[in-house]
Amino acid sequence: MSQITVRQADLADAASITAIHNAAVETWTRRDFDGDVIPADYDELSLFERWCVGGVWASVEMGAVHLANLLRGSDRIPLVATINGVIRAEAEIAISHEPEPFGHHVNLSRLAVHPDDVSVGLGTALLTYIHQIGEAIRARRITAADGGPNADLFEHHGFRRVHSGQRLIIPAEEGRVFYKASELTTFDPGQITGWHMPLGRYQNAREEWDRMQPGLWNCVPLLVEPEKARLHITLTGQEVFAFMEQDRDDPAQVHAFVWSRRPLNALVIMALRDWAAQHDYKTIAAFAWDYVIPILEIDTQSDGYTQHLYAAEL
Repeated sequence: MSQITVRQADLADAASITAIHNAAVETWTRRDFDGDVIPADYDELSLFERWCVGGVWASVEMGAVHLANLLRGSDRIPLVATINGVIRAEAEIAISHEPEPFGHHVNLSRLAVHPDDVSVGLGTALLTYIHQIGEAIRARRITAADGGPNADLFEHHGFRRVHSGQRLIIPAEEGRVFYKASELTTFDPGQITGWHMPLGRYQNAREEWDRMQPGLWNCVPLLVEPEKARLHITLTGQEVFAFMEQDRDDPAQVHAFVWSRRPLNALVIMALRDWAAQHDYKTIAAFAWDYVIPILEIDTQSDGYTQHLYAAEL
């Protein structure tokens, strides 16, 4: 009889986890000199080209860097599920303390099961283990910020779809707002405990904070090519941290990831738009959940990207 076991991952698991993720890739591709996407053999691709198709787990080398970063602290945890000792599934969680509607919660940001084992209970085993972690730390809920692809599994385990979000395109514009934007020099995630994350919160405030770390991906130069700014913004009644990253395909667009001590207000949006305009950007791209969008009070457009957040109360 097969025995399923869940445990925390370690660096020695990098190759096995990479194999799980790569087994789900139907076709590896690359761009030719004309910019067209063409099929390619995996072994012929650079680390950056593999990342473009499959993300950080598309190669053992990048997966090991990512895994080592997860293992540095106690609030981001990589997990593996094994069948008779062989790794066949992987999950990653981040523990975050934020104001409602999220509160103290555990977010499941990644869940991958080998295609050959999707019906043997590995996903259930991982969710059960994550539920136990949530109870042990007295979290209020478990969330899956991009739960749509695994909606049936989540709903079977008591999750409900509670929020929808979309990536918005906000025009940059110089404005009459007094603020100070300086370079952020401290990157301890503890400083955002209890803070809001109104913009760029694809997963949760703690997980997105790791974007702030300088130098993490210096081993893959093309990955760090876009311009980046790590900002500490102060203005009347508000303090904000912002990570601004130039779009890889559209250099006139910048992606915004924003943490704020107090709820988002119009002055913060004005400051972000002004900063972008002052730095020659035409638009800001920012992901926002449904409860944030009415607060923006400006005309925006969606670029079509959406997510659905599922949650299970504890």
